[in-house]
Amino acid sequence: MNDEALPESTELANFLLNPEQKQVIERATKEIKERPDAYDLGFFWKVDASIGGIGGYCMPFDPTCNPFPAGIGRELFRPLQYAAADIEWNKDLYSSYVNARSAVEFSGMHLEIVTKYVIGKTAPLSSVTKYRRSTLGKSIDFLEQRNDIPDNRKEPLELCTLLYNKSKHDTKQDEERERLFSPADALISYFSARIIGKELLKQYYPEIIEQLRPYLDRLHGLNLNV
Repeated sequence: MNDEALPESTELANFLLNPEQKQVIERATKEIKERPDAYDLGFFWKVDASIGGIGGYCMPFDPTCNPFPAGIGRELFRPLQYAAADIEWNKDLYSSYVNARSAVEFSGMHLEIVTKYVIGKTAPLSSVTKYRRSTLGKSIDFLEQRNDIPDNRKEPLELCTLLYNKSKHDTKQDEERERLFSPADALISYFSARIIGKELLKQYYPEIIEQLRPYLDRLHGLNLNV
């Protein structure tokens, strides 16, 4: 994996991403570095679309154009739109530390909302109320205790949580690193959030799509093969 990525990101990619996805991230990282003001990530969004479900690939990269004015679509998928905007919209993922960090944070935020959504669908009302404002880590722990998370997703989710927490709280401590987060970290976090989020929502997608039906014409190239 890209040597600019944090160890947690590299480990996450090795746990979760398939060879094509890892190769695309390597290619995208190189493209961003070589053409920092004019990179073309069409190939990255094509692979994002192949994951299925709603993701940055089918929403406007302009974050001021929100396809979901309210409701569950805004809650679940707006963070992915913001993460995609950090990656694509201003073409400054390489030069801007803020954008790379923000993409990691919004990717983690998507998972935080997804886990709370799953708790709301599967747990008693008392637990739903208790975990409404919980952290991603606590929500994951609760779902693991209920066996609501597949075994092969537990370690990747823990790594996503570590990266999410770093994006919110940590400062750069390694003097050999110019900045804490690199474009590779942002891309790995984004793909990971898409893969895990789609998997956790899979059984609820028909219901979600039915609620979002009035807004689906605002999405472009939506792949509902989940």
